[in-house]
Amino acid sequence: MKASALRRLAAWLVDWCVISLYAVALIPLGLLFGRSLDISTAAWNGLSFVILIVPVTLWLAFWEARGASPGKRVLRLRVSRASSPAPAGVPGLPGFGRALGRNLLKVALPWELAHTGVFYFLKAGDDTVGTIFTGAAWLVVIAYLVGLFAGRTPYDAATALTVTSAGPSAP
Repeated sequence: MKASALRRLAAWLVDWCVISLYAVALIPLGLLFGRSLDISTAAWNGLSFVILIVPVTLWLAFWEARGASPGKRVLRLRVSRASSPAPAGVPGLPGFGRALGRNLLKVALPWELAHTGVFYFLKAGDDTVGTIFTGAAWLVVIAYLVGLFAGRTPYDAATALTVTSAGPSAP
């Protein structure tokens, strides 16, 4: 049975609480090097992408390749291939490639678009480019929310994955 949009959002919130701990742990690095490094806005954005967004995307893909992120495990949800269930009727695990693709679209794309917009607003003082990037991020997020409540997110459709209720014996 497909998971409800509200349960999926609740699982997302649990995951983001964990991810926030990692982000907070990076604050001392930002404070230590933030003012001493004289690098371009693009370089700052690239560095932030590598130390924040890439590890989070890989972490989520690692968990989802095995069936569920920590938040999905708490909410008893499971990520699986949309077709070709295993012989016992249990949907197949997505594998790392599909899980990575899913999280690149679900997490890295909107986060990097928004992050780039904020960097252009704050570091470069370029409101036009900042508005373009943050606007694009909002369009992606809105499309994802519409898909979530309509029954199929674009990132699930693109990777041929689905999120279902795992029942009492969560993965």
